[in-house]
Amino acid sequence: MAAVRDGMAVLSRPREVAVRALKGAARDWAGVPRGPLGWVATRWVMPRLHSAIYPVMGQAAQLREEDELLEVACGSGVFLDQQAGQVRRVVGLDLSDLQVGLARERLAARIAAGTAEIVKGDAGALPWPDATFTVVTCMGSFEAFPEPERVLTELFRVLRPGGRAVLNIGERVAPGTATHRVWGEIWVWSEEDVRDMVERAGFTDLAITYASSAGDSRLLRVVDRFSGAIGQDLRIVHGTRPAELPTASRSGSATR
Repeated sequence: MAAVRDGMAVLSRPREVAVRALKGAARDWAGVPRGPLGWVATRWVMPRLHSAIYPVMGQAAQLREEDELLEVACGSGVFLDQQAGQVRRVVGLDLSDLQVGLARERLAARIAAGTAEIVKGDAGALPWPDATFTVVTCMGSFEAFPEPERVLTELFRVLRPGGRAVLNIGERVAPGTATHRVWGEIWVWSEEDVRDMVERAGFTDLAITYASSAGDSRLLRVVDRFSGAIGQDLRIVHGTRPAELPTASRSGSATR
């Protein structure tokens, strides 16, 4: 029996090696882009894959001239560049040096004018004071955050009272799908669990809509058909920070 167990362990090693290699490639490609794969992803692939969701998010945010817009996991700054003319200021944060560099190039004129800022940083520890922004957004990234609840807490913190959040949190899943992680890293949420998670962070007036990740692109629709659970209609969560917070601490205890 020991020999059988040893043999099974040997056979499982190539699979483990392959899974680790795929995880590493996925991180370099789309998680925190770096290296040759990251360069291809940031320069060409991601802007095209996300092109259908940019106008959806922009419309959902109902941007106004006086808004100060934060995008967490802003990538190469395409969305911020598209929306910058509609608001007072745009700010982006990303963990990838490649993405931050490209976003700063794309928004160079606005950065010089003081109407844009791109920062390298962690979505779970935002480097801005409380109540800094009127709108916060994030797309295509929540699934990869190790601690999504912490990110939501930070987004709530930096949002002004009465401010709006428009967040892409996962994708449409079949009824009865339980929240789980693919490869132990990529979150797949049920809609009910997303609602609970966002409400626990303090957001109110929640609404959830869905938008095609392919838009009018035939190529992206083909990709969607073959991409399984990752690549379905995107879940868009709309919420607000109450204009007046209830008399409760962030830990959930209330004063009586």
